[in-house]
Amino acid sequence: MYIREANPDDNDELQQLQAQCPQGQSLIISTVNTPDFFARAKAYASYRVYVACEDSRIVGSAALAIHEAVLNGDTRRVGYEFQYFTSPDYRRQGVARSLHQHIEAYFREQDTALSFLVTVEGNLPSIRLFESQGYRMHRALVVPVLLAYKAEDVPSREKIRSITSKDLDAVAELLNQTWQGYDLYEPHTAESLAQLIDRLSAYSFDNLLVLEDRGEIMACLGYWDWSQITQITVQAITPRLRMIGLLFDVARLIRPMPRTPMPGTTMKQWSLTPIGFKDPAHLVPLLRFVNNQAVERGVDQICCVCERSHALLGSMKGLFRTDVGLHLLVKPLEQALIGDDPVFLDGIDI
Repeated sequence: MYIREANPDDNDELQQLQAQCPQGQSLIISTVNTPDFFARAKAYASYRVYVACEDSRIVGSAALAIHEAVLNGDTRRVGYEFQYFTSPDYRRQGVARSLHQHIEAYFREQDTALSFLVTVEGNLPSIRLFESQGYRMHRALVVPVLLAYKAEDVPSREKIRSITSKDLDAVAELLNQTWQGYDLYEPHTAESLAQLIDRLSAYSFDNLLVLEDRGEIMACLGYWDWSQITQITVQAITPRLRMIGLLFDVARLIRPMPRTPMPGTTMKQWSLTPIGFKDPAHLVPLLRFVNNQAVERGVDQICCVCERSHALLGSMKGLFRTDVGLHLLVKPLEQALIGDDPVFLDGIDI
């Protein structure tokens, strides 16, 4: 087996292999990056995708991104590992371990101070694999998933608008103020924010909203149409989740209720990025506005990632929410740099 960097000619084979690698516990899904497998990685300014090959056949893949981020008060280069998958025929044969070791070697060549990754809570095989490679569980995080199924009243609707290029400085400053003191946060400038908007597929200035009051931007909220990057198809659900779906069907006779996705359903999902606010209450109108946009466009879920006690969660009160637990695993590649400060993960990272 050997490791090499993936290229556009691998697109179809990677998609076919990815479809064979379902994930999840109560909701078993397949995720396929389509139409461009590499669009997921292109969300980052600096990225690489690697493949593991056996006799020229791709049997596994993993990706990395490198960016400047805050670590214990200093700005350092950090690496993020994501989207690991291995052919069912090659499980437990060291494919993921070989990919990781290749990625770590690249991180060290690039003077990366720390590597991190996230895994769904309860994914013991992945956790054990990376712990064996020197990672430790640093923080338990949460992905709040908003189920968009009915329109909501939007307070201060008249104060909501999409940004223009003239807003970039103010929005960058707001984001930096919101996440000041958070480890793994990459400080923004007007230029870096413009580059992010340009870099993301299925994203534009129209996707980034602000709440403006008397000429001052009080909050910003962007939504990335993940369904145009990755096709999410339900493969199976647990009996418990199926029972919840039946209860929702009964309750729907009385009032609107979300629908439980059944096997064969292709789900549409938005990821929230970026998020900034002077006060969490300023996010309430924006979240409700995005919810209503999702309902109009047939989007099933809206999600982000944050600390389990973050004030952002309070802004979601009144919206139907289910939480997915994440574990943040870290491995210092130099002397230990990450401390006890809260951590930031972007909606892009999930």
